[in-house]
Amino acid sequence: MSVIALAILFYFMKRELGLFLLSLMILIQYIWMFLSITVIETGIYINEQGRYGYFAYGGGVLLLFYITTLIALLYWKKFFRIILKRLKAVKFSLKPLADFDLSVIIILLILSLAYFNLLNSPIPILSDTVTKFNFWEYAKYPSLKPLIGNVMAFVGFGSALIYRKNKKIGLFFLLLYLSYLILLGQKFTGFLISIFGILIALYYTSEVKIKFKLKWVFNRYVLIVFVVLFSLVLYKYTLDNPFEYMGLSPMESVFYRAFGLQGHVFWGVTEQYVFLGKNNTWDISELWKGMHLIMLEFWPWRNEDFISVTSRGVSWTNAYPSILLRIFPLPLALIVNMFLLSFVAIIQELLRKFIESKSIISSIVFFQLLVWTSYAYTMAYFNKLVIPVVLLFIYLAYSYFSAKSHLKNTE
Repeated sequence: MSVIALAILFYFMKRELGLFLLSLMILIQYIWMFLSITVIETGIYINEQGRYGYFAYGGGVLLLFYITTLIALLYWKKFFRIILKRLKAVKFSLKPLADFDLSVIIILLILSLAYFNLLNSPIPILSDTVTKFNFWEYAKYPSLKPLIGNVMAFVGFGSALIYRKNKKIGLFFLLLYLSYLILLGQKFTGFLISIFGILIALYYTSEVKIKFKLKWVFNRYVLIVFVVLFSLVLYKYTLDNPFEYMGLSPMESVFYRAFGLQGHVFWGVTEQYVFLGKNNTWDISELWKGMHLIMLEFWPWRNEDFISVTSRGVSWTNAYPSILLRIFPLPLALIVNMFLLSFVAIIQELLRKFIESKSIISSIVFFQLLVWTSYAYTMAYFNKLVIPVVLLFIYLAYSYFSAKSHLKNTE
C-alpha cells in the first residue's frame, strides 16, 4: 500500500504541485502512516498501546481515506476558486510604511523576542533535561509563548516572501529562523512545517511556472537536509533514549519512533471498528478533542498518567481520520471526511490569492491559519479551529461590507 500511495502522490505532485504544497502537512502524515502501518502489521510491539500489531487491513482502509482526501481537495479547490474569484486581497499600510515594510518590522520583532527569550533560558539542544516539549516550563519569559509558539512557521514563510523582494533581508531572516529551530531542539515535524511554508511562498511568488520533477526527491540538497535532521535526532536520542527500557539502541529508537508509532492510532481504530466490528459511537461532538478520546481508548497505563500527560499538552499523533472511524461506519466516515476538508480548502484558496496579490501581512496571517487548521485536522483537535473560523468570518464580513461600500460610492 505504501508503494501505491507514493505513486499516487508523485502523480498528484506532477499535476497539482501548488495544491500539494498547500496540503503538505496533511498529505505527508498520510505517507508516514502508510509506512508505519506496514511495519505495525508485521507484528512489532506498540509501546503506546501495550500490545503487538497484526494484519488488520489498516493499509487498505487508509488508502480509501487517502484517495477520497485527494479527490475532495481537488474538488473544493475548483469550487472556491470560482466562489472567491471577485474577492480582493487587503493590503495593510501605516504611512509612510507600506505592507512590505510592516512585514519586515513584524518578522524582525518576533525573531528578536524569540532569541531574547531563548538566550536567557536553558537551551534545549544543549540540555539533558529541557526539551522542545517542556521548554516553556523553563523559559525566562513564558508569557511570550502565545506570540512565539513552538515552531514560528509563519516567520519562515514571511521571510521567504520578503526574500522575493529583498534577498539579503529575507536570507538573513531565514538563517536566523532555522538556527532558532536547531537550538530549540526541533526535529522532523518542526522543520517540515518550516520547509512547507518556505516552499509555498517561493512557489506562488515565482514568475516561472514550476513543475515537479522526480529527480528533486534525490537532489543532493534534499539528501543533505535529511542527513542533518537525522543526525540531530540521533544526537538527541543519544543523550536521552526514550525507548531504552525496550532494549533499543539510540539508532533503533530513531527508526522505531519514525516507523513504529506514526500510524498506530489509525491501525488501532481500524482494528477495533472495522476489522473487529466494534459499535460506532455516532457522537460527532467527539471531534472537539478526538485525540484525547482515542488516547484514552488505547491507553495501556494508569488513568492518573493519562491526566498528567494530557494536562502538559503531550499527546500521540495522527488521530485524524482515525476519529471518524470511531464515530461513523467506514462508508459514512469517508463522506464526512470529504465535507470536512472544505474548510481546509477555503483557507488554502485565500492564502494562494493573497500571495499572488503580494499582500504579505494577509498572507502571513492566513498561512498561520492554514498551519493551525492542518494541525487541528491531523491531530483531531477540532477545538483549535475556533480561532481560524472566527478570523475567517471577520475577514469575509470585512470584505463583503468593503465591496458593498465601494459599490455604493461608485453609483
